[in-house]
Amino acid sequence: MYSIGQVARMTGITAFTLRYYEQIGLLPNPQRQNGSPRGVRSYDEQDLRFIRFIHGLKQTGMKLEDIAAFAEDGCLLSDHEPDFDIPGVLAKRTELLDRHLEELRKQMMQLEEIRKVAEEKQAYYLRMLVEHGDRSASRQAVGLAEQT
Repeated sequence: MYSIGQVARMTGITAFTLRYYEQIGLLPNPQRQNGSPRGVRSYDEQDLRFIRFIHGLKQTGMKLEDIAAFAEDGCLLSDHEPDFDIPGVLAKRTELLDRHLEELRKQMMQLEEIRKVAEEKQAYYLRMLVEHGDRSASRQAVGLAEQT
């Protein structure tokens, strides 16, 4: 069993964020020491896997709302009732990931365009510096020309 501080150190998610995720229903309420609602939170390995899973989705830029929809059925690795609709859950998660991946593709295309504009500006300014006799800009411009 792990405390909230240990989980925070192990996952890189702050204790404040873990409490917030719990508050908004993204994470299930953890076990509490002494069974008291105000007792110290206690997390097991399954909780830790689920927290890492959610953190991974967040790191890809997925919105909390989509993560909540993605995770509302819990961890597929845990034991479920016999009538648990695994194919339905997988279909829903696949659809969410399809939308998320499309959004990531769009963002990547936008970033690529921004990078191209920045490189063009950089090359333009370096050419101007070279025209004004800046030798360090000359060496930098040669380095950029070699990269392309």
